[in-house]
Amino acid sequence: MLNVLAVGCGGFIGTISRYLLSTLVNRINPVNFPVSTLIINVIGSFLIGMVTQLFSNLYPHNKRLLLFLTTGILGGFTTFSTFSLETVNLYQNGNTLFAVLNVVLSIAFCLSGTVLGKLLAA
Repeated sequence: MLNVLAVGCGGFIGTISRYLLSTLVNRINPVNFPVSTLIINVIGSFLIGMVTQLFSNLYPHNKRLLLFLTTGILGGFTTFSTFSLETVNLYQNGNTLFAVLNVVLSIAFCLSGTVLGKLLAA
């Protein structure tokens, strides 16, 4: 139950952070390209890589704090960071084909899902 609470509290922080940063970036740079999403996804990807590496070296047994930071905060901030980490892990573990497949399928299915959702909601 404490793990669920850790993820939930982290998710709250991550989603609020995403909203605030997105609002700020869109005010500063109001263009049609989703600059705020790109910035958020790059930051989240960078941070999830850094946090997981630091924890594996410094705090390998503190799983709850890792859940709070990665699944909670960064998962709420962006789910793209998880996708990036999983793809890099596949590649680093010698699963190049699965890493490429993960990229291709994720992009294809996510874009298709967005189009389908928009079509169904129209």
